[in-house]
Amino acid sequence: MNSASILSIAALLSAMTLGAAAQHVLDNVTCGRIVNAGHIEVRGELRSHSGARIANDRGVVTITGHAQIEQNILAGRTEFIGDTAGRLQRVPQITYSVLYFRGRSVKQLDTSSRRSLVSLDTLVTETPSQLLIFRDYPLIAHGRVHHDGSVNDAGAFGAIVLRGNSVQRLTGRGRMSALEIDNANGVLMEDSADIAIRHTLYLHQGELRNSPASNVLMNNRSLVIRTDSGSIVEFPRYSGGYSIRYEGASRIVTGNEVPAADNILQSLTVVTGGGLQMDRHVTVNDSLVVGTTNRATFVFTERDSTERYVLTYTPAVLDPFYMHPRSEVVGSLRRTGVVGDSTPQLYTNRYTWLAMRRPSSSVPASVTVRTLPQTFPPYPDGTTKARRAFFITATDRNGSLLGSMPYTFGYAWLDTPNEPTVNESNNLDRQRVILLHWNGARWRNIRSSRIPAALDSSGWAYSVADTLSQLGPFAIGYPVPVQVCLDARVLLEGPYRNGTMATDLARRGLIPSTPPNMYPYNRDPNRSVINTPVFDSTIVDWVLIELRPNPTSPQRVYRTALLRADGTIVDVDGNSRLCFDPTVDTTTYYVAIHHRTHLAIITAAPVRLSSDDQPAQVVRLSTPTLVSGSAAALKPIDYTPTDGVIFGMVAGDVNGDGAVDINDRTDYDAIWNGCVEEGYLNRDTDLSGIVTTRDANKTWNNRGRTTNVPR
Repeated sequence: MNSASILSIAALLSAMTLGAAAQHVLDNVTCGRIVNAGHIEVRGELRSHSGARIANDRGVVTITGHAQIEQNILAGRTEFIGDTAGRLQRVPQITYSVLYFRGRSVKQLDTSSRRSLVSLDTLVTETPSQLLIFRDYPLIAHGRVHHDGSVNDAGAFGAIVLRGNSVQRLTGRGRMSALEIDNANGVLMEDSADIAIRHTLYLHQGELRNSPASNVLMNNRSLVIRTDSGSIVEFPRYSGGYSIRYEGASRIVTGNEVPAADNILQSLTVVTGGGLQMDRHVTVNDSLVVGTTNRATFVFTERDSTERYVLTYTPAVLDPFYMHPRSEVVGSLRRTGVVGDSTPQLYTNRYTWLAMRRPSSSVPASVTVRTLPQTFPPYPDGTTKARRAFFITATDRNGSLLGSMPYTFGYAWLDTPNEPTVNESNNLDRQRVILLHWNGARWRNIRSSRIPAALDSSGWAYSVADTLSQLGPFAIGYPVPVQVCLDARVLLEGPYRNGTMATDLARRGLIPSTPPNMYPYNRDPNRSVINTPVFDSTIVDWVLIELRPNPTSPQRVYRTALLRADGTIVDVDGNSRLCFDPTVDTTTYYVAIHHRTHLAIITAAPVRLSSDDQPAQVVRLSTPTLVSGSAAALKPIDYTPTDGVIFGMVAGDVNGDGAVDINDRTDYDAIWNGCVEEGYLNRDTDLSGIVTTRDANKTWNNRGRTTNVPR
């Protein structure tokens, strides 16, 4: 090269100022070479054409105007410091070693080279500098980034990408349109960093090591995109709500990109091939999208039987979008925007829905449907059902679980014999199966189940059950045999008050979900498998029903049941008729009623049980003529002009030996000694939940009374 074309700044002076006005130009012509080991300040435009070169390994180049640099890499430190408000300063998108931006001029990254600007060592944007970055050509930083300025304040999308080969430091308190973490070694935020993200935080690869003191701020309606290779250490800060999108090939476990507050996450989109595994409760307030049109995706809300979470979806009108027919939520989806106008609302997949029936006295505050695909129901006889289990729960406005509600349920299962790995039919005849309900002790037929519809092209079989009121576990299977049912009413002296029985135990949450191992419940061989987690406010207590072919027969059938405030005896779900499997001998029995604090009674004559598809014929066991021993076996507890004297079972048999005597005063640590004790206690004869002198009085007043039920 001709020596005349070389300007050696180091040999001449340590600093050089070119151009006193913006129209002045430093023009490095073709094949020209500037060697800078000091400081060049260009107060105008810098042009370095193709073939020309600026050797700036140990120098600083400061530019106030536009720049055109066509070499691939510019070493040293380059500063763009245009400081005229409202004007653009064009910045070549080449690779720089150290790059500084400051001044009020908007630094527009020039896309004419059709590539991205790259910072190898250090990138600094000082306030109030603003960068204008275009969507297709992000700014890529391989080293330290200090950002006090802003990116794309006008609203356009443009990203700064951190893509180093070692841990990168991110500091500053600036604003960005988008920040992408693409560094397998991670990015460390420090020095009280506070980076506001207006559009997107993309956790593409590596860990964003933020902290409560050095963090990103997600602006309202911004987005976090996370792949299976990216993560974030701490919860980001937020100003309004933001959305999350999961993408990639492998399963992703939720992390601290999910806000802790329930009202912040707007939209959740899951398109990752391996699905999303939740490790916490997640609430979505705007929209839920699962899968793509050509790929099924799953959201798993539970890892095992002990680590279970709930995906809560708050919109009322907008259903979740299951873009592929087989995309679904595996586990629990809870909807809080429940509508009461019979509109079907989707839950865990396209074919699982629920609609409140009208008229409904009240709409629940939330309904949760838990679906376990390819899973037998975890109850006795479960392996004879389809391999899909359903669980439905609901809460009222106070957050209390409901015992029942009027609704219609649409359900589905995969009937795919040609795909054995996903087939859930268990070789059942699709045309014969119905919906079954586990009432806490046994399977019951849902008679409103419709004949399943023809198979969907994607392999789903589906059906509907209307006129439902039961909540809890459900399964798909063959109907259970026709049963015989007892429809009876009885009153207890202890809790009877002003025309009804008190339900203090249920209202105070004292009734155990499984009947305790004590008289009379331990006579029921199936006691231990009973589980009733919810008692509505009409339940008085557990009772034991006993069937005998004759009063002294040793062949006896025991069934634990629940007693409602009006005296109705119902099954353990608190709602269904009390039914029994039919026997070959008879459907006519003597019926005995046992309670833990009252003398047992037995019918004076056998009672014929009715089929479970027949109307109820109620046996009123508070009527003396129907009870063995007549009025002497009962206790007058009330009087009305319409009904006359009202009788109830005699209170005070605290120890269950069939007699009210001194032992009931001394057993169980004695009623007096337990005075003002709270709990589910036999000394509490009036079932108030508190042992008081009233309990002792009932025992004393009934002393000498005995049961007429033969042992």
